[in-house]
Amino acid sequence: MKKLGLLGCGAIGEGVALFVEKELSSKVKLISLLDRERKKAQALKSKLRKLKPVVVDSLDSLFEKSDLILESASWRVVKPLLEKALSYRKDLIILSVGGLLSQEELLEKAEKKGINIYLPSGAICGVDGILASSCAKIKKCLLITSKPLQGFKGVEYIKNKKINLNTSQKKILFRGKAEQAFKYFPQNINVASTLLFASKFKDLQVEIVLEPKLKRNTHKIYLLSQIGKIEVEVENIPSSLNPKTSSLAIASAQALLRKMFSSLKIGT
Repeated sequence: MKKLGLLGCGAIGEGVALFVEKELSSKVKLISLLDRERKKAQALKSKLRKLKPVVVDSLDSLFEKSDLILESASWRVVKPLLEKALSYRKDLIILSVGGLLSQEELLEKAEKKGINIYLPSGAICGVDGILASSCAKIKKCLLITSKPLQGFKGVEYIKNKKINLNTSQKKILFRGKAEQAFKYFPQNINVASTLLFASKFKDLQVEIVLEPKLKRNTHKIYLLSQIGKIEVEVENIPSSLNPKTSSLAIASAQALLRKMFSSLKIGT
C-alpha cells in the first residue's frame, strides 16, 4: 500500500484524489494534502467519502507522511520539491514539467540516488511515439501551441513586448527553442517541456500562436526521425473544475497512476 501525498489541490489534485478513492484504494492510500491556500486542501478533503488524508502545512510534513508525492501546483515549487525528494529519498510525479528544465544537477543527483521522477503526458498525445523515436535519430521536432485570447491574459512577455492582442487574425507570438519558450511563457509551456524530455532533441522548435477564433487550446506536433514521421493534433476540452486546466492533463495523471499500480503496463 503506497502512501500518496498531493502538492496542489486544484483541478488536477482533485481529479487525482477522486480517482484514487474510486479505482486505486486497494493499492494507494491518499495520506496527505498540501496547498498554499489551506482552504483548498480542506475543501478537497471534504469531497472524499472514504479517504481521510491529513492537511499539512509544509513540504517536510508532506514528505514525512508520504512514500510518493504528486505535484500539480506550480513550476516555482519544482526546485524545492526536488531538493526535499533528495533529502527524503522519495519518488515524485511532476505535472509542472517546465520547472524541471533548469534543474539538470538535481535530476542527476536523483538518478544517482535511485529516485524515480514520473512525468505524465499531460495535455498531448503521442508521447510514447516520441519516446520510441528518441531511440533513433530525430531530424526535426516542432510544437505549435495555439490558444484563444483568454489563454494569454496576464503574460508578462506580451506586456513587455507591447504586443497588441486586439486582433481577429492569427498571430505568432513566439518562435524559438523550448528553453526560451519557458522563459517567456512559463504558465503555457509544460507541453514543450514534456516533448523536450521525451525526445531528448535539443533543437525542439516551439511556436506559440494566438488564434482568436479558437474555442479550445490546441497542440500540433511534427516529428521526423530515421524510423518514421509523426504528426499529432490535440484539441483540449477544458476541465469543468478549472477552465485553465485541460481535462486530458487530469486524465493523464490518473492514467499514469493506474499504470504504475497495474501488472499490465501498456505503452512505453
